[in-house]
Amino acid sequence: MMAKRRFELDWDNLPEEMSLYFLDLIQHRDISNQVAQLFQVHHESPQLLLIKDGECILDQSHGEISVEDTLVEIS
Repeated sequence: MMAKRRFELDWDNLPEEMSLYFLDLIQHRDISNQVAQLFQVHHESPQLLLIKDGECILDQSHGEISVEDTLVEIS
């Protein structure tokens, strides 16, 4: 929850057209496995995946999660 709260503090800096989704993948392990397989990432929690044009272009977890890095990737 700490990583989510820290990210939420900077949500206003994200472009309006960027959709954000919070998935509780610990409660839904089947979805977690599908996401990991589809985007070829190792599941961690908490984790931020930035998906652009159907590909995962940024994969961060725990203390690495930042709006600043996300903004760099989408520019």
